[in-house]
Amino acid sequence: MPLASIKFAPGFDKQSTEYGAEGKWIDGENIRFRYGQPEKIGGWTKLTNEKLIGAVRDQFAWSSLDGTRHLALGTDKKLYLYVEGAILDITPIRATQANLTNPFVTSSGSAVVTVTDSGHGATKGDFVTFSNASAVGGLDMNAEFEITSIISSSVYTVTHSSNASSTATGGGSSTVDVEYQISVGPEVNIYGYGWGISAWNGTNGTLIQDALNGADNGSGTITVDDGSKFAVNDFILIDQEIMKITGISTHVLTVTRGIKGIATTALQVTGATGSHAATSHADNAVVTIILDASNSATNYVGWNRASSTSATTIDSRYWVFENFGEDLLALASNSSLYRWDKSAGQTTRAAVASGNAPTASRHLILSTPDRHLILMGTETTPGSTTSQDDLFLRFSSQEDFTTWAPSSINTAGSFRIQDGSKIMTTVRSRGSILIWTDTSMHSLQFVGPPFIFGLNQIAANCGAVSAHCAVDVNGTTFWMSQQAFYMFDGAVKKLPCTVQDYVFDDFSITQQQLVYVGLNTDFNEITWFYASEQSNFIDRCVTFNYLENLWYTNSLARTTWLDRGVYQVPYATEYEPTSLGTVPTVLGLTDGASLIYSHEDGNNDDVNPIECFLQSGDFDIQDGEDMLSISRFIPDFKEQKGSADVLLSFKDYSQTTTTTALSATLASTSPTGSVIELKDSNEFPTSGTVLIGTELITYTDNNKTTNELGGTITRGTNGTSAVGHASNRKVTNYSNVRINASTVTPTTTKIDTRGRGRQANMVISSSAVNDKWRFGTLRLDVKPDGGR
Repeated sequence: MPLASIKFAPGFDKQSTEYGAEGKWIDGENIRFRYGQPEKIGGWTKLTNEKLIGAVRDQFAWSSLDGTRHLALGTDKKLYLYVEGAILDITPIRATQANLTNPFVTSSGSAVVTVTDSGHGATKGDFVTFSNASAVGGLDMNAEFEITSIISSSVYTVTHSSNASSTATGGGSSTVDVEYQISVGPEVNIYGYGWGISAWNGTNGTLIQDALNGADNGSGTITVDDGSKFAVNDFILIDQEIMKITGISTHVLTVTRGIKGIATTALQVTGATGSHAATSHADNAVVTIILDASNSATNYVGWNRASSTSATTIDSRYWVFENFGEDLLALASNSSLYRWDKSAGQTTRAAVASGNAPTASRHLILSTPDRHLILMGTETTPGSTTSQDDLFLRFSSQEDFTTWAPSSINTAGSFRIQDGSKIMTTVRSRGSILIWTDTSMHSLQFVGPPFIFGLNQIAANCGAVSAHCAVDVNGTTFWMSQQAFYMFDGAVKKLPCTVQDYVFDDFSITQQQLVYVGLNTDFNEITWFYASEQSNFIDRCVTFNYLENLWYTNSLARTTWLDRGVYQVPYATEYEPTSLGTVPTVLGLTDGASLIYSHEDGNNDDVNPIECFLQSGDFDIQDGEDMLSISRFIPDFKEQKGSADVLLSFKDYSQTTTTTALSATLASTSPTGSVIELKDSNEFPTSGTVLIGTELITYTDNNKTTNELGGTITRGTNGTSAVGHASNRKVTNYSNVRINASTVTPTTTKIDTRGRGRQANMVISSSAVNDKWRFGTLRLDVKPDGGR
């Protein structure tokens, strides 16, 4: 039979069914499209082996006049500067104390040190540095510490790396100097109830909170720092999971997991699903009492019932950067404006930019060419944090970020945006500054004296989802909203998206503030990194190729992205919630650290292989009226290095395959007793076969209560290779699918195969170090076959 050419349209189509997407690609991992053809994405390498403390929320690069390149990185805990290979901690200092007298108390055999400092103003997790202290209980206290707990407004504890050799009450000398860095921000967004947790639908009094002492693996017990805060029948919230305490042993709480409804302490509904389902939680996750069995004054109240104002922070800490000449301007969300002065030296910490500037703002931008510094969501009365208005913007006098009070001899001023509840983000574009609230879009344009700026609303119902979700590309702006993607090229337009349901049906509304957009100019790509519904951290991304008008998805987890420009390749950061930061050295440090990668650098995940795959929609002959038989296919790869696996699958009916995703990482081997954790296994048979990437795995038991496949697990069946798979990887039921696997190398001319069915599809993958390929056209030796 003559060969038949089957062409697939570029991009992913996740809106259609597998059969409806005939002639299209429907899924893939670590794949991009160029010139209409799919290829494996470029690799990445670690920029440095050091790990930053906390989750990086923004990065910004600029060059000084002498050509030195600078990279600012802000985490939820610290502010860093990367300068030509060196990582510097430039976190601002909030307060200092000189000559404290014998502030330390130690206990023999314990690493916990109690510190007395009247009015310290610190919170748990803040960083403090002691100097000029003599040894106490055999411990050298001249170091930086993370504060372990707050005892009172005058007393807190830190944890040393060693145990004290003796008990000492009041030690350290009379010359102990103390530096407190600015308070850390939340690692993730904190879950609230109803419309809000302040004046309405909130708490009646002060929240009682503690933290996990060790990671929670999802069992029936959890360990907290201070068990005395809790009582049997209390209901607690950890991340987005509600639990009921049924027993207490010192600091170990026995709990009922996954509560989805509470009527009284004796009546509740279990079996929560989605973002509130029972799950694991990281060490130091916040534990909040939401229904106190012994004190109703601290309970959350019902819908539309008044409550007192709560100090609970909703948004995670993020940063926004600009350069003012050679200097860095840095804004921590809902905090002060800071300046790092290059002329003071690289090791100098950032400091408050001006005592006249507002002390609480949501965003900043520098207008060009007039150079007014603009603070968004800021204070109506500079210096008064209680006057912060999330829709108010204030601009400094021209070329002067120290003058903020308007007068006849300067150009400072302010505006208030009407539409929306808070300003989300801002971008320079088309000679103006575009501003988004959570519901609308506005334009701020320099018009000169006496008004300085003109503010106009451009559109409504197209708000931005986060502080870093919008990007300008050659005068056209793209952004992510709560349920769609938009562009502005003089008019606001909703972008048709072939993966829209996939993204927004599994999108964490709670963690939407984490969304970060990255531009990869060399490949015409705009990528939004986001958290899926059941995740507290970024674990997915969606890419729009704006030149070819294509969409594709991935599970690449990057908290920030910087396009090439100052640096020759893009830089990106990855957050590891269970890792410890290495720079600077901090004693008593809790987990949560970030790595910096240079992207489009090689073909690997640093020194490890990149697992990638590409799956087509189903194809047939005569609209499935006839069975098809395939006996041969001709590989068509370009720039191929290494090998690529090709899996041809045959089935008789389109409903044969159902899909879900991994809810946890799957190692390359499955020891006896291990399970495959899925987000939902209810549509999978009791025993059968699943496809993950191009690996076929058989199992003999399906626990639909825990969504785990287990029993006897056999990896890499039917000639496929067993490899590790990341969480969120697609899992397909292949129990009633006939497959044929083969390997293609650069010298392969044809593959003889045998397969028949009403429909067929193809999966291409690779998982070895240095693999590289671009796929062209599928050519098959295909013919009609009988129905038996």
